[in-house]
Amino acid sequence: MPSKPRPTYSAIAKSAGVSEATVSRVLNGDSRVNPDRTAAVLKAVEQLGYRKNRAATALASGRTGLIAVVIDDDLSIFADPFWGTVTSGISRILMENSLQTVLMVTAVNNVDGPVAHYLESREVDGAIFFQLHKDAMVRKLAKAGLPIVITGSPHTDTDLIFVDTDNFGGGHAATKHLLSRGCKKVAIITGDIETTAGHQRLDGYNQVYREVGRVPAKSLVRHGDYSYESGQVQMKHLLEDNPDVDGVFACNDLMALGAIAAIEESGRTVPDDVAVIGFDDSIMSRTSRPQLSTVRQDIAALGEAAALLMIAQLNGEPVESRIMPIELVLRESA
Repeated sequence: MPSKPRPTYSAIAKSAGVSEATVSRVLNGDSRVNPDRTAAVLKAVEQLGYRKNRAATALASGRTGLIAVVIDDDLSIFADPFWGTVTSGISRILMENSLQTVLMVTAVNNVDGPVAHYLESREVDGAIFFQLHKDAMVRKLAKAGLPIVITGSPHTDTDLIFVDTDNFGGGHAATKHLLSRGCKKVAIITGDIETTAGHQRLDGYNQVYREVGRVPAKSLVRHGDYSYESGQVQMKHLLEDNPDVDGVFACNDLMALGAIAAIEESGRTVPDDVAVIGFDDSIMSRTSRPQLSTVRQDIAALGEAAALLMIAQLNGEPVESRIMPIELVLRESA
């Protein structure tokens, strides 16, 4: 069965009793059109089933209606529920503003690579970056005029707009609680310390040790990659090197759960022998046994804030970077 032909401006104009120019002005958001004529055009659009042609709109307005969300990593990240939550926060706000998301998961390490070329071609109206390891490509795109938002603090002091969680404060709060509850030897399983979030959480951990006049042994600092498996493996190494370790701050919930598995496999219990705190407050922290103490960041709000900063830039509004607060949530594991 042949498809129904797409309604034209001429058909909409005839149905609404207005000119094609008026139809064009209404569909392009001109607020100066008489309200009665606007209502007539919108009614005709609904009755005729008209849908905007994205390519034609882009040519007329210089906008594509697309925002790139670029995650500087590989597809293994989707084992972590953080990414589904934060991207849903972004998409919800963008969709409410008639914008769509183009998700790209790839290493962002080449200022002349395919990602840079795609974004430079203006196939999208702006780009939101996550988990950046380097700033060079982003700074180049911003200099070329592409609206940019970084989720996570930039590596260098620039005027790039970003939204981030108080990672330092989270690392500090978790470590301080473990020491205050009586732990004598507190370890850390970091995330990717080539990202600012990973490094800042480690800095918060180190700061607490400085405040109590101590220096953590190098063997108490193990580097994970935010995966369950890395938490489990690094915890095994910690127990081998430090059999008396009695507290662990794992820099996300997945690694914390992996650490708990390793602790229990060793015949120890949580929290009686080793207390554990994670970071994120994902759904897993509330459903695990024991329930996981963790540093809460509002993951959906982080994505929403990034999307709102992008929309404000597209609208030519003044914008300022934001740091989102954290909260230490105490449950059974610490």
